[in-house]
Amino acid sequence: MLLKNLNLTDGNHFVAMEYHTLILNRTYLVIITKDFLLGLKVNNAISAEGGHNPLAIAVSRALAVKGDLNNPFSYVKNKYLQPLLDQDIYSDAILQNDKANFKIYKRDITEVTYDNSKKWGMGNYPHDGKVYVKTADNKKREFIILGDQSGKHIADWILRS
Repeated sequence: MLLKNLNLTDGNHFVAMEYHTLILNRTYLVIITKDFLLGLKVNNAISAEGGHNPLAIAVSRALAVKGDLNNPFSYVKNKYLQPLLDQDIYSDAILQNDKANFKIYKRDITEVTYDNSKKWGMGNYPHDGKVYVKTADNKKREFIILGDQSGKHIADWILRS
């Protein structure tokens, strides 16, 4: 199924941020299928506006998300999404569009938990805590649930689907 033909509905996707390399972050559209979670990078580093000197202010302004911050798709940049639209979500070729894209097979998930506490460093960005996905190889991914989405529901979707 091509990504552009996928009907995004409650229960089959969410938009989340994940930190990497200490302070950098990426935004993902995560597709939930019956067999796997497919994470597609749809934005690179973002920042809350602010700072104490002109350079910090300029950089944070350039990396800030504009628009309706409660809408999870405000965090998605078309330049990342567009090349993915004609890709088959069931093919591993979609992972090759960006090395940050990932696939987690459901059979490898050992634990899914929801933490409703706010993530430090998120500034004025609305978010509903974090969803943690732990796999059999002891890797743990932390997804910060952006905008007006329910982290509790997302954790339940992953467990149920």
